[in-house]
Amino acid sequence: MTDLDSAALRVRCLASTRVAERARCEESRFSQKKDAEPRDEQTRDHDDEQELGLTRELSDDDSSISTSESDSDSESSYASTTTNPGAQSRYTSCIQEAQLSPDGTCVFTSDYNRTFSVYPIDTDILSETGTRALKPYAQFTSSNPIWAFAANPLFNLNDASSTHVLVSQRDSYINLHNALWDTTRIYESNESQAAKTTSPVNISTPLTSYKLINHLNEAVTAPLSLVYSHSSAHFFAGSQNAIAIFDLEHTDNPIHTIKTIPSRNSKLKGGGRGFKGYISALSLSPATSTCQAGLLAAGARTRYIGIYDPVSGSEITHFSLPGTLDGKKLRSENLSHVMGDGVSSLKWSPCGKYLYVAERMSDVLLIYDVRNFSLTLGYCVGRRAATKQKLGFDVWNSGASMYDVEGIGHEVWAGGVDGRVRVWKDPWRREGAVEADEVVCVGGGGGIGGEEEEVPVVATLVHPYGSLAVAACGAVEVGDGSRGGGIRRGGGMRPKYREWGSLSILGLGGN
Repeated sequence: MTDLDSAALRVRCLASTRVAERARCEESRFSQKKDAEPRDEQTRDHDDEQELGLTRELSDDDSSISTSESDSDSESSYASTTTNPGAQSRYTSCIQEAQLSPDGTCVFTSDYNRTFSVYPIDTDILSETGTRALKPYAQFTSSNPIWAFAANPLFNLNDASSTHVLVSQRDSYINLHNALWDTTRIYESNESQAAKTTSPVNISTPLTSYKLINHLNEAVTAPLSLVYSHSSAHFFAGSQNAIAIFDLEHTDNPIHTIKTIPSRNSKLKGGGRGFKGYISALSLSPATSTCQAGLLAAGARTRYIGIYDPVSGSEITHFSLPGTLDGKKLRSENLSHVMGDGVSSLKWSPCGKYLYVAERMSDVLLIYDVRNFSLTLGYCVGRRAATKQKLGFDVWNSGASMYDVEGIGHEVWAGGVDGRVRVWKDPWRREGAVEADEVVCVGGGGGIGGEEEEVPVVATLVHPYGSLAVAACGAVEVGDGSRGGGIRRGGGMRPKYREWGSLSILGLGGN
């Protein structure tokens, strides 16, 4: 069992995709060694006839693409070509986004290989004394990149009618998938289900599709962000200068569209109202006694945020982030440390009073009070996220304490490019720059085998009960890669690069 310590937080890796990959790698090496043993003349002649005129995928000699060449770079290198499906199945691609199911039983990921995967969280995971292998339970690979996905807020593992996930893919309709069941398969008796296969459940067939089409040019618009309403009867899709509202029972077109700017062609950007830009992040605040439907926050790549009523679709307010004026970034040395390249993630606090904002190329998380959006309440510093890569974060309800009279205490968990997760406890209580209270190294798989790689942590998710956390890592390195791992791509006229990722489930506990 691997323990990762900080000042007051003790973390142990309970499960990781790294374990499964290494097991498959060792099995593959044993298989290759066995195949390389001398065989009788008749068997060799038979094999030669089958391989005549075919290109061998694996060779003991120096071929252009070989497993041995990949092994020489690193012990964790599993494949070296994108045309071999068997090779791709032996590694985890660079994870781009990860989310925890609302009931805390599954982890959803999308990766560089255009694969959407569902990883189960076993009920007995906390009793694990070592690090078990983490394998996907269900997945599908898309022909187009996956831009966004969202899980049904009423997701229940025991109710097949609720295990739905919306997926947005480039140049495609918004598809609704069942995350756990293959809808094309006929499940018969318990005897047939007992024969389990090692391959993940195929969930590639969508239940239905929602059309978001620009009727001026008939182009299919794929949203960059998705979020469900609290009732799960509707969902919101963010695109350029607009937020589309869909009814799950109506697939032909949105029932309403919120324009972030009244007129796209106005010289004054909608007569001085609204803002332009692709809506890259959406977040719905928790229901409160005064606002049952919550508040819809929309963040744009142009560094603007709009707050909307999710029922009527009317704008409540909008504001620019520090250092942006009239849609342009200012050159200010005083604000350069809090300025990024556009909103990448938005999260509300569990009480719905505070909004946290993350940007690309920014080391800070901005904090806003819902009662006054004109000024930033403070910002979490030291995130180590000055990268174009999207690095998500999570806000966890730490529970009321004797000092938390209003019951609004929470923690912010965020990963950085240095392979570490930082935790800020009740950052809303402090003004200005707020330093992290805890720093934990999770590296490229939770420090398995003593490794502490500086692999970017693209998502950090905390289980609602607070006993578990999920760390998703992903990296793309130009060249052959000094750290090895993953799979090599490119070559010829294209630049060579290597990409890899990992997903780990961590057990949390204090000293």
